[in-house]
Amino acid sequence: MKTYFLLLFILIDLTILNAQNTSGQLTVTATTTTANGSYAPKNIVAIWIQDSSGKFVKSMLVLAATRKIDLTNWVSATPTGNTTDATTGATQSSHGIRTCTWRATNVSGAVVPDGTYTIKMEMTESNSGSRVGTFTFNKGPNAVTLTPADIPSFNNITIQWVPTISGIEDVKLSKLYDVYPNPTKSSIFVNGTDINELEILNVSGNTLLKTKEQKVNLSSFMPGTYLVQIQSKFGTVLKKIIKE
Repeated sequence: MKTYFLLLFILIDLTILNAQNTSGQLTVTATTTTANGSYAPKNIVAIWIQDSSGKFVKSMLVLAATRKIDLTNWVSATPTGNTTDATTGATQSSHGIRTCTWRATNVSGAVVPDGTYTIKMEMTESNSGSRVGTFTFNKGPNAVTLTPADIPSFNNITIQWVPTISGIEDVKLSKLYDVYPNPTKSSIFVNGTDINELEILNVSGNTLLKTKEQKVNLSSFMPGTYLVQIQSKFGTVLKKIIKE
């Protein structure tokens, strides 16, 4: 009996050690296209995350005002209409590129466990008959880039998961990149190789600007403290800068 409990405790310890909650960022981009609905080209769209069991995790983007009820799949996933940290806006007057991000957290702000997650996209131009796309990806310590085929109502889809490296590896990674001048009165330059994208955030974590250029003009920004999120093929790095 003692041997049984010892093995049980060892198994539990190994399970805990193997469980990972990798932080990072998922970026989803898609271009909506018309299906000639009753109020086209006006349209409403939602993109959200579900776990492997189909449970709602978080909304990424909800562009709808009074017509939210017509996003029937999104409403079914989150009857309360939760949009915590999501990009939100009014009913769209035309079609175009929709981009949103997920920082691997649930509605409570906790980083969710690694594993398979589902991205759901829904768009409609009428009071019924929305188009829905479903895509899966593996959230974990490895970067993921997917370019699914076009589906009805959504074209040019890209899905990119960039994990954040932590601990000693994070320190080593941080040394590969530098932001200068800091403080700055106008532009900054990010020095480093294999940079995929730069994102300027306020101290609350809200995205203010995205660019693939390593030189960024901050002349229009108010004086204060900002964060530069550097996404590279090696991982994600955050640097603090001051705008004078």
